[in-house]
Amino acid sequence: MSLHPQFFFDQGLADPEHGGYFAITDASGQVAISSDKQLQDQVEATLYQAEHGDEAQLRFAHDGLMGLYDAQNAGFHELADQFWTPHGSGRCRTLALQLDALNALMAYQRRVPHSAANREIISAMLEKIEALYARSTVAGVYSSDWSTPLEVATSIELDISAANLLTRIGNDPLGQGLVGHLQVHTENLIARIAGGDSDSCVDVDLSRCAVRAHISLALARLANVRDDNALSNLARSFLLQTLALFRDPAYGGYWDRVCINGKVRVDWHTSYKKHESPFPIKTAYDVALLLQAMQAFPGGFEGPDRASVTAALLEFHDRSNGGLFLGKGYFWSTPDDPTVPFIRQFWAPPRQPGIFSIGNLTYLPLHLKSLKTQLAAAHALQNLAPPATVHHHDDAALVAQELIAIDGSGDVQDIHPAAVPAINVDLKRYLAWLSKARASSDTPYGLTAETAPLGFRADKTWQVFSGLHVISDLHALGIQIENKASLIDCIKSSQNTDGGFAEQPGHLSDVFASYCAVLSLRVLGALPNDIDGCVRYLQASQNPDGGFGDVPGFASDIWHTNLAVLSLHALGAKAPDEQAVLAFALRCRTADGGFANKPGYPPDAFSVYRVVSTLFILNKRIVDAGHTVAWLQKLQLANGSFHYRPGKAVSLVGTYMAIAAMYLLDAQPVYLQESKDWIAAHQKQDGGFGPLNSTSATTDESFVCIQTLLILEQGLSQYWVALLN
Repeated sequence: MSLHPQFFFDQGLADPEHGGYFAITDASGQVAISSDKQLQDQVEATLYQAEHGDEAQLRFAHDGLMGLYDAQNAGFHELADQFWTPHGSGRCRTLALQLDALNALMAYQRRVPHSAANREIISAMLEKIEALYARSTVAGVYSSDWSTPLEVATSIELDISAANLLTRIGNDPLGQGLVGHLQVHTENLIARIAGGDSDSCVDVDLSRCAVRAHISLALARLANVRDDNALSNLARSFLLQTLALFRDPAYGGYWDRVCINGKVRVDWHTSYKKHESPFPIKTAYDVALLLQAMQAFPGGFEGPDRASVTAALLEFHDRSNGGLFLGKGYFWSTPDDPTVPFIRQFWAPPRQPGIFSIGNLTYLPLHLKSLKTQLAAAHALQNLAPPATVHHHDDAALVAQELIAIDGSGDVQDIHPAAVPAINVDLKRYLAWLSKARASSDTPYGLTAETAPLGFRADKTWQVFSGLHVISDLHALGIQIENKASLIDCIKSSQNTDGGFAEQPGHLSDVFASYCAVLSLRVLGALPNDIDGCVRYLQASQNPDGGFGDVPGFASDIWHTNLAVLSLHALGAKAPDEQAVLAFALRCRTADGGFANKPGYPPDAFSVYRVVSTLFILNKRIVDAGHTVAWLQKLQLANGSFHYRPGKAVSLVGTYMAIAAMYLLDAQPVYLQESKDWIAAHQKQDGGFGPLNSTSATTDESFVCIQTLLILEQGLSQYWVALLN
């Protein structure tokens, strides 16, 4: 499949019927996730095609831009539906965006100099914008007729847009009336970065990787036009500072933001005040901009920095469908150390392309593909050859040397070796809390028992993730599950036409949600409506390296490899290359006996469980299991808890997975009773379970506690512990 994103945004994001480009599509490029059209997207498409496209491609992009043109008021609407009818929220004039649109018009004019109509529009835009600057102050956003300021404050994006437009105008007589005003913005931008970040805090406007990459790129281009070595050196120094600030030294890649102290962390406070997601992520857009900025300097950047950024960008390449995914995220065990990969960003701000909601919980699926990502990557990857496919030829030898055969069979309906053991918790209170986490007897369970929480807590709206955990807990406790038929119908309704399952009907498929749905159905004694379709979807997510990604084409990790293998097993199917799965799992092993989420990553308890679980279901076990058990046991503290990774934080979920992995390897914690007591202490006043000193319980963490306590009493079959997590 072509690496070049040009292929993808032509095929997956262009609207051949009504013109222009959609903002975002699904992983396959078959579904326009939003049919609305944004000004910024049409601008960026026109700029790209003016530089790299043929005349037909350029005219198509320009026609899309003109679909948003407001001839009556001279300017561009900023948001319209598929048919170019402006939304009420799009009938405004953000000055930075209007400068970008003017930049695109001028780029088009350079390629199509005989276009009198385009030239007239440029003149009309210049007249309006010059009139704004003739006033005493300039606002950030105006009404559609330019008469009324809607937002007085301007942003650093305005300074960046001004620098880009100044570069475009150069010595062209068209636009000289704006040059002085644009120069003021540019000087503000230069002064902003020349001052540098202080030792104690980072300028909040410079806390985002994309903003800093845009600045570096804009100033590098301006320096080239002016042949200004001093400005070029300043921009280069700023870019180097950015690379160092946002680089993840442990797991690779570059974060999308830092906090005011220059650190990457979950930012609850700022998020609550500014209504942003508290969770940093890594995006293809950021690294594409960084790579563009590197290429803008004379001679470019060579050496480890360029190699690091290029590798980070290529990690998001979709080998199945072409183009690049949005990015990737993580669950977090500590504020500064990512652990489990999760291809979603929770509590993402609404009104941005690709956002989904489950009750009061918003999330951005990071396996989507946005136009802005494809365009930025297309600029950066013009002359880069596709990465070679990696083939491992020693899988058989590796598997034969490192694994032994076991009997990992079992029955999901017969999971108790004896009677359900007693555990030291208030089950009556827990079950009462669970009943509140179900909105009605006709639906599955939500993540919490909250109705409309103000803090960062989900409500009781059902999802397959939380549904699986409650269904599993009730089954493991030997408690009858009420109204199974309605539960089964709800879960089945989450299957999409691609065969995969989503969190809820109408959401998008991925391996994670498919696992939750498939295993829930199996525990309930049912199967998906389209079994073959689900098997095909899961099998398509296996990569040439043997592992699985969250969707077809996404990079492999042991987390999603485990979920895919378990799901296929539950459906009576297998991975297309089962030996390659085993080899991928073994390549995640580290010299100290632990396992990592990917080969070369640091080991952690989550990944150890994922590997051991995968092997168990495939009737295998590592030869030197004692080495891994010893690694896990060293993570335990005398109070019974476990670090999820050496030297890192104590983790409730990490404790569960460490204990579960040992159970599958016929071992137990050193501090057995202490583990039982420590886990039981996590029951909250409301009856559910959650981390110590946290505000409330979730069905996820309650599952962790209940299952761990049952494992510690040896009350569950190894098959169940391997299959359900």
